[in-house]
Amino acid sequence: MDSLNAELSIDNIKVKAFHGWYDAERKVGGMYSVSVRIYDSVDIDQNFADLDSSVNYEKIYDKVIEIMGLEFKLIEECCKTLFDNLKLLKPNAIWEVLLVKENPPLKYVGATSFKLKG
Repeated sequence: MDSLNAELSIDNIKVKAFHGWYDAERKVGGMYSVSVRIYDSVDIDQNFADLDSSVNYEKIYDKVIEIMGLEFKLIEECCKTLFDNLKLLKPNAIWEVLLVKENPPLKYVGATSFKLKG
């Protein structure tokens, strides 16, 4: 049976969240961006005629918003929580989660990020 490599992405989900090592960061909050990619193999005859043949990005979006509503001191912990929860939606696929913290409290740094893939 022949197969194709497939990649679905949801890019730059913007959300204000209250993460950070410092109390002030968790009190004031900051802007974050979450991008998700799902890598999988599909049958060469796959027609993608219904949602069951793919991943519902509304479920991904809802899960991202839910997790980002929690408080984390480190973006690494937040990203791992996102990854673990999203992976449950399609466990056999390879998931990639990129979490970007915009305007961290470092002079002349526009963003920091952490990514997990597996």
